[in-house]
Amino acid sequence: MPDRTPGVPLLLLLLSCLAVHPAAAQVQVIEGRVPPDIQEQAFEFLNSPEVVRLSGGIRIPAESRIEGNVAVLGGSVLAAGTVGGDLLVVNGDLRLLPGARIEGQIVVIGGTIVGEEDATLAEEAVVYTGPLRYRIRAGRVDPRPDEGVSPGFLSSDLGFGEARFTLRAASSYNRVEGLPVLFGPLIQTAGGNPTRLETFAIWRSTSGLNLDSDRLGYLFRIDQAVGGRGITSIGATAHREVVPFEDAGLTNTEASLATFLLGRDFRDHYEREGWRAYFSLRPGRVPLSASLSYREEEHLTPPIRDPWTLGSGEDPWRPLPMVAEGRSRSLEATLEWDSTDDPSLPTDGWRAMLGLRRQVGGELALPHSEPNAPTQGDATVTSVSHSLPFYTVGTLDLRRYARVGPTSRLNLRAAATGSLTGSPLPPQLQTAAGGEGSLPGHRRFALDCGARQTSRLLETHRSGDGQDPETAVVFPSHGCDRLLLFQAEFQGALPISWDPIPSHWDDSELSELVSLQPVWAVFFNAGQGWSEGDLATGIPRTDSPTRADVGVGFFMGPVGLYWSYPLNRRDRGLNFFVRLQQRF
Repeated sequence: MPDRTPGVPLLLLLLSCLAVHPAAAQVQVIEGRVPPDIQEQAFEFLNSPEVVRLSGGIRIPAESRIEGNVAVLGGSVLAAGTVGGDLLVVNGDLRLLPGARIEGQIVVIGGTIVGEEDATLAEEAVVYTGPLRYRIRAGRVDPRPDEGVSPGFLSSDLGFGEARFTLRAASSYNRVEGLPVLFGPLIQTAGGNPTRLETFAIWRSTSGLNLDSDRLGYLFRIDQAVGGRGITSIGATAHREVVPFEDAGLTNTEASLATFLLGRDFRDHYEREGWRAYFSLRPGRVPLSASLSYREEEHLTPPIRDPWTLGSGEDPWRPLPMVAEGRSRSLEATLEWDSTDDPSLPTDGWRAMLGLRRQVGGELALPHSEPNAPTQGDATVTSVSHSLPFYTVGTLDLRRYARVGPTSRLNLRAAATGSLTGSPLPPQLQTAAGGEGSLPGHRRFALDCGARQTSRLLETHRSGDGQDPETAVVFPSHGCDRLLLFQAEFQGALPISWDPIPSHWDDSELSELVSLQPVWAVFFNAGQGWSEGDLATGIPRTDSPTRADVGVGFFMGPVGLYWSYPLNRRDRGLNFFVRLQQRF
């Protein structure tokens, strides 16, 4: 191949390494760590002034063309257009869509290549599975030195793979567990079809030093890649964990900070124990992924454990909804399409998710409970358990991100979820809306189909817990059986930008990854919920009428300041709130 860029012999040297492989293959994969001489040539290529160097994930749209040699650092490349030179991807994947054309050599370090069958490649491609350790200083990409930490402290090379100890938060800080901490070993084999084994215990901060098995959770997972390069995987989990009914439109970080700093838990939670087997597919030729899983779990209503918080410490926690308890066997299928240009801050493309979950066995029933206050009218209250019919839940989430100008874009979202059988859903599968994550101009759970108009008394003690039985106030349900939500937001950038990390700082890898530009936004939201009937006698439910609001925002990077005002049913005034990510 000709030397397109003087002084950049990297790809010529990489090609020489292919002599040990059959020449007919379009993609050659070299396992293990990147050899030192290859690393040296990679850094020479990255620092060449004739190379277009980009940071983070990028998307090359169809019918577009990038001239010259290109290097991408720390992110994946989704290519549907043309690169008129060599392409180097460091610590990311290269996904080639139909119509993609790479006119030079392709090299991927610390990632994979998929979709090469449907693309036009002028040269053979080479993949090094090992990552490249680097840092950016004063605009240069240099090797990251070994700072003296023993690699065996938290990880160990087993020859056939790697083992390492993991310690991290399992989910968000919440009023049931406090901080759930996941810890234990992780083992992953080498090769194109790695096996990944996770054996984690879950410690909850509300348990303190009590390490009884009944206070701990667990998560065991085994995942086997099939077909090479992570396109297909099969696996299974065994778990006992506390999970949210739904994420309420917030990230784990946002939900954790609200609970810890303000004493306000925006989510509701339930406990599940059982196992799951799954199959996932990500073909790579198109930005599509699919999964199919079977679950067999027992669902329980957990007690509120009153974790420590900085604010509102004397105010009682909002009660949890009652959970339909018992054993559930279900099938779940999801199909996702994501052609956006950035997975975290998209500015262009489509994102769609279609989901279906159907109960195929077991029995879920509302547990024994008593009314918490005298009933009104002629309603009859029952205190016996009430079995629920098998459920089928469908979900559709469609999002469009569109650039409408050089510095402006329009984001649209339509989401629908609910029962497909015309029967009420178990509370843990219901959906609610309202509050900062969905309809910020209205109160939290403004669309809950009357779930929080009444309350009941429920015994939440579990056998083996080591404590006296506990009677807690609970809501009889969580939300609606069907819900529709529409969101629209127009964004425009101000003609100024700010680089918060000076490029001259020593070891400032983030200096080229973080550039903040103030953005203003105006938005509109609307939603409505429907009930499929009462869950049990004496627990009435109603449809939730349409709610709508408008607002404005100002943000830099992921941090935004927003003001929202309701257009109808004004049960609150102007609401100011802070988000740590874009709204959708």
